[in-house]
Amino acid sequence: MTKEAALFNFWSSFGLTAYEENTVPSADDSENAPAFPYLTYQVATGDIGSEIALSASLWYRSSSWLDVNNKARQIEKKIGQGGIVLPCDGGAMWLKRGTPFAQNMSDPDDDAIRRKYINISVEFFTAE
Repeated sequence: MTKEAALFNFWSSFGLTAYEENTVPSADDSENAPAFPYLTYQVATGDIGSEIALSASLWYRSSSWLDVNNKARQIEKKIGQGGIVLPCDGGAMWLKRGTPFAQNMSDPDDDAIRRKYINISVEFFTAE
């Protein structure tokens, strides 16, 4: 499995539709606009010895932070204090919680959007 596929599988494991941040359907096209809640995530890769900071965002439309906070805690728990190792072609990637792990974000165009910005770091144990 490629590094990109391993990241997609990880982010897709939380019961939300996961989009690489550059492939989110346009909200201007109401037929294809993503349905809330959903998740977006960054993809960047490296090789042995490299550690890269990445982020993801949880997108909810609600009057409450309860559901998005619970989903962030689910992700935090899955990563754990020691991180989680994802197998990939040529080795593995070690995902760890970033600092801060999660923070609330607003949307200037819609005050009902509840966005949780999540920081992780990924250390690569692959030759390529």
